[in-house]
Amino acid sequence: MKKKYTAKKIVYIILGVLFLGALIMGIRYLVNSNKSKSEQFLTKKAVVQNMDDKVLATGKIVPREEIEIKPNISGIIDKILVSEGDKVVAGQLVATIRIVPSITSINAAQQEINNANLQISNSRINVDNQQKQFAMQQRLYSQGVISKQEYISAQQQLQSTQQVLRNSQQQLNTAQKNLQIARTGTTPELASLATTQIRSKANGTVLEVPVKIGSQVIEANSFNAGTTICSIADLNSLIFEGTIDEAQAGKLKEGMDMNVVIGALQNKSFRGRVTMIAPKGKDENGTIKFPLEGDVFNDTNEYIRAGFSANGEIILSSQKNALLLDEALIQYEKVNGQDKPFVEVLQKDGSFKKTYVKLGASDGINVQILSGITKDSEVKVWNPSDKDKEALKEKQNKK
Repeated sequence: MKKKYTAKKIVYIILGVLFLGALIMGIRYLVNSNKSKSEQFLTKKAVVQNMDDKVLATGKIVPREEIEIKPNISGIIDKILVSEGDKVVAGQLVATIRIVPSITSINAAQQEINNANLQISNSRINVDNQQKQFAMQQRLYSQGVISKQEYISAQQQLQSTQQVLRNSQQQLNTAQKNLQIARTGTTPELASLATTQIRSKANGTVLEVPVKIGSQVIEANSFNAGTTICSIADLNSLIFEGTIDEAQAGKLKEGMDMNVVIGALQNKSFRGRVTMIAPKGKDENGTIKFPLEGDVFNDTNEYIRAGFSANGEIILSSQKNALLLDEALIQYEKVNGQDKPFVEVLQKDGSFKKTYVKLGASDGINVQILSGITKDSEVKVWNPSDKDKEALKEKQNKK
């Protein structure tokens, strides 16, 4: 029995077919759209520019020679005549010291003087007695009453007594000097060596004044380095002190040119030259660093402060007009057991072709391309960063 379709049913069937077709086309469009988007990649081109293969040393600027002014006598700071940043010349007075007498030392010296005076008095009495005794022995010897041996013995006793007197007088002089030192801090004989006036030993700029008026200072001697009154250095003669990683130490040698970049001076660069690379490294947080020093040439007479942080750039080699590509775009695959570099280059049909490249020097960011691509080749960004992804979205939105 044949099924009869009414006009109303036929309309419903047609509408259903049309709706199903539209739904299928919409799904296909979305799938193709997402597929095309997923296949879109950003590309970058190589650029032609100069590239320097360099080693970076981090450090600071310090004076070539820094002199610490110390007293050669103990006391209390009475006056400070310079401030940090002042320019001084050799011999200029920078501070004065006031001697504080020690009561204990004065009493001890006074006791020594009293003892020496007592010894001198006794020695003089003994000398007078010995002189009288010797005069008598001398007369007896001239008369032939005593032997020559007895005469010589009397002479020796007189000389011995006179020596005791001289020793006592020397002790008195020493005690008097000790008393003078306890009271004034020096003696006339030591005035040129020990002084309460502290003077600069060289021309330069005052870097630091670590003491204040009233501070106790200690003299420099064999057992004590002494108190620093101020430090002075010539800021026209500066050097760079820094460190380099052990992986770079073998590439450097003394006498190589260096650019010293000082961040505090808006990254101004100054000429430099490597003068020392330490033969022994130091462990810094598990990494071996080698100390390095270099001259700094201030051709523009810029005011450079001691202690500025700086970077020393030592140029190992320079490539002129090199074809450079972002090193992050380089991929590697195993070929005959070796890692072979390649990039993916955009073709006219929109596909990417694997292209092997030969690499040259690298500065850690860009790498030199010796062969394989040209400056017009568009290389796929196969590992896009967040910034690259945003750029890709903007590109798709514009389309």
